[in-house]
Amino acid sequence: MATYYKFAEREADSFVNWAEIGKGLTDMLQEQTKIREDKKAAIDQVTRENLKSLAEAPTGDHTGLNTWSLEYADNARQAILLQDRLLKSGALKLKDYTVMRQNLNDGTDELFSVIKNYQNAFKEKRDRMVSNDPKNKSQAFEMDLMAYSEQFGDFSKSKAIIDPNNFMVNVGIMEPDPENKGVMKVGKMIAPAGFLKKIQNTKVDYFDSNGAADTASKSFGAFAESAIQDLSRLQGKVVTIEDVRKRPGYEEAINDELNSFFSNPFNMTSILTNDLVKDNNGKAYVSNISGKEGNVIQYVFDPQTNYYKPMLTAEQEQDARDYMRRKIEQRLDIKIKEDPFNKPQPRVVKAEPKPSGPPIDLQKEFLTKVKQKTGLSEGAFDISASKTAKNLQEVLVTIPGGTQFSVVPNKREEGLVNLMQGDQVVSSFDVKGINQNTKKLYLNQFSEIISNLAGYNGMTDYLSRSGGLTQSQTGTGGVQQSGGLNYSDF
Repeated sequence: MATYYKFAEREADSFVNWAEIGKGLTDMLQEQTKIREDKKAAIDQVTRENLKSLAEAPTGDHTGLNTWSLEYADNARQAILLQDRLLKSGALKLKDYTVMRQNLNDGTDELFSVIKNYQNAFKEKRDRMVSNDPKNKSQAFEMDLMAYSEQFGDFSKSKAIIDPNNFMVNVGIMEPDPENKGVMKVGKMIAPAGFLKKIQNTKVDYFDSNGAADTASKSFGAFAESAIQDLSRLQGKVVTIEDVRKRPGYEEAINDELNSFFSNPFNMTSILTNDLVKDNNGKAYVSNISGKEGNVIQYVFDPQTNYYKPMLTAEQEQDARDYMRRKIEQRLDIKIKEDPFNKPQPRVVKAEPKPSGPPIDLQKEFLTKVKQKTGLSEGAFDISASKTAKNLQEVLVTIPGGTQFSVVPNKREEGLVNLMQGDQVVSSFDVKGINQNTKKLYLNQFSEIISNLAGYNGMTDYLSRSGGLTQSQTGTGGVQQSGGLNYSDF
């Protein structure tokens, strides 16, 4: 007899819902398909936009420019279509495709920008070159670079090319192909479109060396030194010289200024090419970019800045520093001030305890006779230097010892009269614009001088010959020189 076994009843949720799983898989595949289709549509849209921009390549009245631009646009169009085919066939990864397409787009924009802006950029740089405004003036290197880029703008000798490895846009100079007569090929002179655009947009400013020297010269503090010099037995002078270059630490200070200016090497090249222009041998300072002969300044391409930087020799750097130092020091005034003074004269007294020296009455009588005989007065000091010299000379020849001296106008300074003993200046009188008070002062000074010159014996001898000298005035002592006059007694 057969025996039957019952099936165990399963719970409902223990069954696999294949219908739901199938729907989920279908939705996922449809979403991935949609994403792919969206990416494809986006790529196609970008491609259409790129092709449209190429159709708008810059043209004008220049036949060579039109041919040049349209030829590049056709090459770029083919490059875009090639990128799309490689991507859709799976031969090109999306990441690589994106980089290559961006290189091509950027290069195209830069190239078309260079073409459109060339004339305006050239005019701006030419105006900066001839400008007299230091704040809007260029140095020579800016125009050298513009002339360099101009070679690539000669549409009969250049060609825009696309690098097939990375799709970057360059411009190359055409040259004859030695293996194919009559055929031109791209030579070794190749420049990226981005570099040509940077040349157009970058300014290489002139360094205002005059303004910098003015600022530097005002940063140094004043410094003065004084010394006493003898002029004669009766006079001396204090000479004060203000010269900041003699200040301790001056060398360090001016070198700090120069280092500050030349932390930017283009300031040195500006001085060499725009200020000095030529070296000590008469050779013009020129850049290696210009292709000219002379004292060549080397500029090397710096990939970090996508631009050139100067590499100066030690001699070129020193020439720039020496020039700037001279500019600064020309503005550092050297001031010399001279202050003359009368030396104090010793009093000579005799050994007796009682006061000695010629009596004041004797000096007054002597000067009175001199004035009467020569007409010495304040009027002797005239605004005319030559007339004053003549008046005082007539007085000197009448007094004892006076012939050892002379009075002459100063040849270098107008209005100045010098009392000379040989080649030495004993005293000076400035009669230019003289007033009454100064005349009185000069009269007293000159009176004391001739009194000292005459001495005691000279006075008594002079008065004896002139008459009017009394016994009480002559005295009996042997005094040789008085101690000076009291001007208030006259």
